[in-house]
Amino acid sequence: MENLPLLDIVIGLSLIYTSLSLLASELTQYTITALKWKQKYFRRCLMILLGESSLIGDPEQFKDTITSRILLTPRIISVIQSARYRNRAMMLTDVPPLLFSETLLEVLQNLSQSSSSRIQQYTIDHSSTQLQSIQTIVEESSTLSPSLRANLTRLIRQVETWEPDPQRQMVRLKHEIARWYGHAMAEMSPIYKHHYQLVVFFVSLGLTVAMNVDSLYIIRRISENTAMRAITTQNATQIQGCKASLNSPQCTERLSGLMESTTIPVGWQDSNRRKQFARLDGVICLRTIGGWSLTSIAIAMGSRFWLQLLRRLGTFLGRDSQPRR
Repeated sequence: MENLPLLDIVIGLSLIYTSLSLLASELTQYTITALKWKQKYFRRCLMILLGESSLIGDPEQFKDTITSRILLTPRIISVIQSARYRNRAMMLTDVPPLLFSETLLEVLQNLSQSSSSRIQQYTIDHSSTQLQSIQTIVEESSTLSPSLRANLTRLIRQVETWEPDPQRQMVRLKHEIARWYGHAMAEMSPIYKHHYQLVVFFVSLGLTVAMNVDSLYIIRRISENTAMRAITTQNATQIQGCKASLNSPQCTERLSGLMESTTIPVGWQDSNRRKQFARLDGVICLRTIGGWSLTSIAIAMGSRFWLQLLRRLGTFLGRDSQPRR
């Protein structure tokens, strides 16, 4: 590969970015889980959806909101807690739309036990349909916000118009509420993902500075050192051990071994620091900051991207190294 130094540089950087992306992903997941950031963001979005955003900063009044009643139901608690053990931090919510719909209707029906006598009468009266009972609860309950009352009333009227069969009206209402919830979460998800990417970037930046991974400096060193390029290229052909699963423990262990056997200028050790900061001036500082920023952006792209790139490069180099007939 001596005639392709650019390819050697790409391989060397990909090895570094893959290892750091795996580590940054775990640190991000741990940070979000420890701070319960995802749950707080989901609660905020749910309060906006249910028209209770004015109470976001009031913990005392939050206890009596529909959002609080929904989040405290056993099924919602079970779904949220089980999601902590899965690497799904980038998703805004793990609550399926139909589950939210069923939970909201359950909360509304429970309101009749502590509301006015008119609501209780409609709940007990078997001559009225379930849809009519829900409509009465929506119209009479003072717990619901004006916007939630208006949205539910609109959905109930649509169901009455589209579905004349009383036996199927509640089923239709569940799906309409689920569609409303899913559409709202889809609109809020890009904002959450943008904030999530910011968290990933700052975690990556902290990891980059802590380990002193300067991409511009690494490019210069690899391009100048032919022996280093040869070792890096030879090791990259062994990345094929990650074909089965990109994020498997076996793949991570193989990648760690490759990094240990590959001489790449990373870290704060004296020998590396003296070459990296041969002199301290504005140009060196700006170049180092630029190299750190470039590394942080690359790490934030995720380990899957770099593992796939390494796997393809390993396949290409392995095929290229076979003797030609």
